Amino acid sequence: MPGSASRSLTARGRFFLLGGASVTVLGALWGERELAWIGVLLLALPVAAMIVLHRTQVRLSSQRTVTPSRSAIGDRLTADLYLTKTGSLPVGLLQFEDAVPPQLGRPPRFSVHRFAGPWERRITYPLMGLARGRFRVGPLVVHAADPFGMARLDSTFTGTEEVMITPRVFPLQQLTTSGGAGAAGDTTPRHIGHLGQDDVLVREYRQGDDVRRVHWRSTARWGELMVRREEQAWEPSATVLLDNRATHHAGTGRGSSFEWAVSAAASVCSHFAGGGYRIGLIDAAGRVVTGGIEDPRAAREAMLIALTDAALCRAESLTAAANASIAARDGEIVVAILGRLGPDDVVSLERVRRMRSQGVALVLHPDTFAASGGVPDAGQFDAVRRLREQRWRVVEVSAGTAVPDAWELLRREALV
Repeated sequence: MPGSASRSLTARGRFFLLGGASVTVLGALWGERELAWIGVLLLALPVAAMIVLHRTQVRLSSQRTVTPSRSAIGDRLTADLYLTKTGSLPVGLLQFEDAVPPQLGRPPRFSVHRFAGPWERRITYPLMGLARGRFRVGPLVVHAADPFGMARLDSTFTGTEEVMITPRVFPLQQLTTSGGAGAAGDTTPRHIGHLGQDDVLVREYRQGDDVRRVHWRSTARWGELMVRREEQAWEPSATVLLDNRATHHAGTGRGSSFEWAVSAAASVCSHFAGGGYRIGLIDAAGRVVTGGIEDPRAAREAMLIALTDAALCRAESLTAAANASIAARDGEIVVAILGRLGPDDVVSLERVRRMRSQGVALVLHPDTFAASGGVPDAGQFDAVRRLREQRWRVVEVSAGTAVPDAWELLRREALV
């Protein structure tokens, strides 16, 4: 049943009401009783229509299903409305409009012409996930009119249906190191990178660490106190860093650099979770989402939901992300998906990379994603050069590059 209703005269009803009042007044002034009676009749029609519509009490019920209730961006969905009218009193035209957010398409409008008796209808209309996020379809609005179109009853149902539009996830190939010592995405934990066994087993010193675990060779190399990792660090794990700073991305909608980054992050998280890795997802604000190796499906689900809700933030640096990465569980590999970079960002990324055996980065050129189709920022090339000097494996991404293609370039970079 509808949750709320309002009654009003239609344009035709108002015309009859005003016309009847005018004719009645003129008939009275001119002493024309017949004309006055005609005016009264015109006045009575819309009033009677309001009374009939009020007493009709149209009994409607609706049920809505959206299939599937969760879909990837760009996919099509189908909404089914099941309408049931009970009661035999007459009613004129019934017009329906289902509330649909613009991120799912245009709201459907349809009519049912039945003057009396109960009936059932099934209405099917298409939807499409045009944007990532959570949206609600509904409520249904019903406009009922009397048989003469004088009065209208507007009713709004309360029922809605939630639809989740997730980022697009692409299948990715294993990321193999140049030495053939390991493969990111393989379920067997192995050494990754060219830094040597001692570097693989060290991390930055933390308050409370046993001084007997200090690794002096790495301490001398990095210029700060480093300690050997605990044995549990060998459990296969990976960290995905998503740069979601609003001022470091460009473009709008599905074609923006941020949406590309979210899709890439979802694909990478799904890839590693499916390979038996413990996953950590970190954004520029320092928010952390983790997924264990006990249930890869649950880990993928946690990452996908987090990235469905991912939004741009006001952070201006990657300091919070670096701090969260250092505080989080040590990982064998870090995959950074980055927007526009500055000199301070390179310093933060050096801290993230230092405690891991391999760092790979997809560095976007956001200006190429803008509507004007700008050219890459010169400062971005300098940041990429500095990252490579810090032994990051980097692939630069411009608008029009597909996520699997960028990942394939990253695999080739790792093989060099």
